[in-house]
Amino acid sequence: MRRHAKEKPPKRDEGSATRSSRAACVSRGQKVKGASQMAAGAVLAAAGVPLCVLPGPGVAAIAGGAALASRGQRAYTGRPPSPVERRLDAAAEKMGAVAKEQAGRAARAAGRGAVAVAKGAVTLAAKGARAVRGRARP
Repeated sequence: MRRHAKEKPPKRDEGSATRSSRAACVSRGQKVKGASQMAAGAVLAAAGVPLCVLPGPGVAAIAGGAALASRGQRAYTGRPPSPVERRLDAAAEKMGAVAKEQAGRAARAAGRGAVAVAKGAVTLAAKGARAVRGRARP
């Protein structure tokens, strides 16, 4: 006597239904944003390829481009991020905040340096003007 395995009910094709319902709820602005992110990610990844050979952060540029393209694809389709993508997005947000803070510090330092350079230029110009006036008198 043969034992029959439990017959499984036929699988519903949920993928196409959920894709079409997700696509319907994605606004035109989200699609444009997603398409532009995908394009920017592709450009960034392509720019990273020669940087692997030349001096520069090639691998980081390729990884950043791939991450940006992935984020754009999610925005375009309306797909929710996976747990790994959520963690990567959180790490990218932290890195962005750190980069913004460091850029602000560098800008403030450059501003202080520019003030010192400007003061030095004014002093030097005044000395030059006095020297030119001194030569002009016979």
